[in-house]
Amino acid sequence: MIPLRAQADRPAAGASLRWLLVAPHRLFFFLAMLGLAVVSLWWLAQLAGRALGAPLPLAVPPSWLHGWTMANGFLPLFMFGFLFTAGPRWLNVEGPPARPLAAAGVIAAAGVPLALAGAHFDGRLVAASALLTAGAWTVLLARFLRLVRASRMADRVHARLVLLFFAFGTLAHLAFAAGMAQLSATWIHSAEMLSVWLFIAPVYVTVAHRLIPFFTASVVPVLDAWRPLWLLTAMLGVVFAHGLLPVGSVFAPGAAFGWLRLAVDLAGAALVFFVAWRWGVVQSLRNRLLAMLHLGFFWLGIALALYAWNQAVTLAGVPSAGLGLAPLHALTMGFFGGVAFAMVTRVTAGHSGRQLVADRITWTLFWTLQAAVLVRLLSEAWLAQARWLTPLAILLWCAAMLPWAARGARIYLRPRADGRPG
Repeated sequence: MIPLRAQADRPAAGASLRWLLVAPHRLFFFLAMLGLAVVSLWWLAQLAGRALGAPLPLAVPPSWLHGWTMANGFLPLFMFGFLFTAGPRWLNVEGPPARPLAAAGVIAAAGVPLALAGAHFDGRLVAASALLTAGAWTVLLARFLRLVRASRMADRVHARLVLLFFAFGTLAHLAFAAGMAQLSATWIHSAEMLSVWLFIAPVYVTVAHRLIPFFTASVVPVLDAWRPLWLLTAMLGVVFAHGLLPVGSVFAPGAAFGWLRLAVDLAGAALVFFVAWRWGVVQSLRNRLLAMLHLGFFWLGIALALYAWNQAVTLAGVPSAGLGLAPLHALTMGFFGGVAFAMVTRVTAGHSGRQLVADRITWTLFWTLQAAVLVRLLSEAWLAQARWLTPLAILLWCAAMLPWAARGARIYLRPRADGRPG
């Protein structure tokens, strides 16, 4: 039974923006879906213009903006929605309502379209947009820090780690802003390293360590929720080492760091493939919703294996046999995109009063996403056909993610299907 006061505070049934303030995940997931649509369509327009011989005029290199917006334009908003939904449960504290988070959330989301618009005029406008986003993140992280400090749970490892990695993400925005203000490739590449390897990838690994075994054990009774702390340490060690070793090679040129990076990537790929097997990737294939999460995680192992290949052929003196940006896109489109697709689908279903299942449309869209990743990787391996394979990859990406985003957005604007609050 919903208390009379709560009933009075709830918006009327039917689609309404007011439903976004009923729960934090509604607000942040909706903003993330908008961001996903904006950055995807913007990059599609860029590639279409390039293919037609009429690229859109920009004041900054388009690849710089593409890398930043695809990593930070929507994924962190999904993360914030998850943090303020699952985080309080991890910490056994009362979660904050959506309304006090709304202003910072909207400002954080607005940074991306403002950056894309500003990029057509002056890099300093992009820098200002990045600083705006960083400021909004700081406000949201301060709110989550209050939850962590209020908790009396003995196990706060995952929550504290996510908070730490988000701090690195905020630093990445500052580095990106410096790079855009000065049009400095060094600062931009530093920002990319911070964002991908010290922020997003560690957050994903931390959340995967906590939730994938738990979700799997609840669906596949023969499997246990195996997640020793040493495993989290090892996986995070691989991610951090991969991101930081290139920095060492700048100060100590030579092959030593190259061989060390090869060893890290090979060991990391082997570890991830073992963990995927131990967590039940094969058994998960019987359940579509669970399979999407496992297959998304599997892309981390593929990405590390591809990074190892690139490093090996470089050390062997045949860099022409490398796969270019294939490892990065296996990581970002495959791992980041696949896990986000699976996790957001699950949270959306569970918190909207729907069954925890992936219907035929969701399953088809997920495999369309997998096709987009494979085509993007193929464009790096088959450079002679990259001119049309790369646009095809973004078309497939949009065909998968935009309908998925539209379906989710409609849910966040409506009451729960079961009539319960939330």
